[in-house]
Amino acid sequence: QKFIAWLVENSPNFIRAASGWQGFGDWLAAAETPKALLGTACYAHSVDLMARIADVLGKSDDAVQYRKLFENIRAAFIERFVLPDGVILNNTQTAYALALQFDLLPPDLRPRAAERLAKNVRENGNKLTTGFVGTPHLLFALSENGHLETAFDLLLQTDCPSWLYPVTQGAT
Repeated sequence: QKFIAWLVENSPNFIRAASGWQGFGDWLAAAETPKALLGTACYAHSVDLMARIADVLGKSDDAVQYRKLFENIRAAFIERFVLPDGVILNNTQTAYALALQFDLLPPDLRPRAAERLAKNVRENGNKLTTGFVGTPHLLFALSENGHLETAFDLLLQTDCPSWLYPVTQGAT
């Protein structure tokens, strides 16, 4: 709760990393995602987790408070980073993966964003351009949003950068 309170205090207009130290970003990514977008997505996800935790612990007042905060962060995320046609600022795999996995898009924009993510993967030769932040969410964002074939094409890629490239080079 103290961490969330700190985030609230240090995230003007619900945008994380809007000023001051903006974090490390999506480390080792081939395509740069804005740090404010990353920070805001992770802020929203942290608050969503706190709402779920409060529910499990029977702290319904806290859960309601965190859900309201999440909705405010989501609205700020959409206003700042999402165009009306579903394009997310900088059009990176990480931006789409986080927005989809952290439920930051309205239902009508989710299919468009998922299609843009799949298109981005295909245009990059079925290779990932994510870093440490986006990579864990990429396959789930594709497979859970109607792009299972693209997720498999990405997963089974052996050229660099990919999950299987290090394996083809003798990594264990």
